[in-house]
Amino acid sequence: MSDVHRGRTVCGRIGESLEVLGLRAVLLAYWGTTSVLARRSGKPQTDCGESVPPKG
Repeated sequence: MSDVHRGRTVCGRIGESLEVLGLRAVLLAYWGTTSVLARRSGKPQTDCGESVPPKG
């Protein structure tokens, strides 16, 4: 039996796995960049207490 499985060669499967790995790396880099930028551009918290002031 040959290395061809459903019309794909061994090299084709390796290429697909590398493509998926590259896509995951790009998405992880995008997520990391957006989270860092969101932290930097967020408003600094001056009071970490209650978010709703007490009525009085």
